[in-house]
Amino acid sequence: MSSTPKPATGYKTDLPRRIDLPGTGPGIAGAMRRPDSAASPGGRESPRKLIVGSEISLAGEITACDHLVVEGRIEAKIKDCQTIEIAEQGVFKGSAEISDGDIAGRFEGDLSVSGLLRLRASGVVTGTVKYGELQVETGGKLIGTLQPLGGDAAASAPAPAAAPTQPAPTPLFDDKAEAGGEV
Repeated sequence: MSSTPKPATGYKTDLPRRIDLPGTGPGIAGAMRRPDSAASPGGRESPRKLIVGSEISLAGEITACDHLVVEGRIEAKIKDCQTIEIAEQGVFKGSAEISDGDIAGRFEGDLSVSGLLRLRASGVVTGTVKYGELQVETGGKLIGTLQPLGGDAAASAPAPAAAPTQPAPTPLFDDKAEAGGEV
């Protein structure tokens, strides 16, 4: 086997792999911290953020995502995700189990939000929606089935006792009159 010599390039391979900036030596903890604006509401950093930009389509399953921002199109199943944010031009089709949601675009499918679901004026949600808290701006559209999660009066109220049987109410209109018969 003979090896052919590689052509010479202007690329220098002996560059240092690490550069210590003043004040960021190995003894300084957290020198690479993000600014506070990138931190989650709990004060904890959110490194698991996925942004699907406009003109991007994504299909599949998304797990363990702290913050999902949809500006393009997603057809997916989401589990173990904290927050989903759908921009005005964003479209999400599929199912999602999340803690909080902010929808200004379109969501189609099954949505379960344990915390606050905020539907913006331009937002449209179609399908089955389960929510802890719901906030809908004027103009927002919910099309489908809505069900509050936990703490709703219907689920926690005891079943009513059987009521005594009463005669059926008298009809307001006679069926014979409607069918063209005599009254």
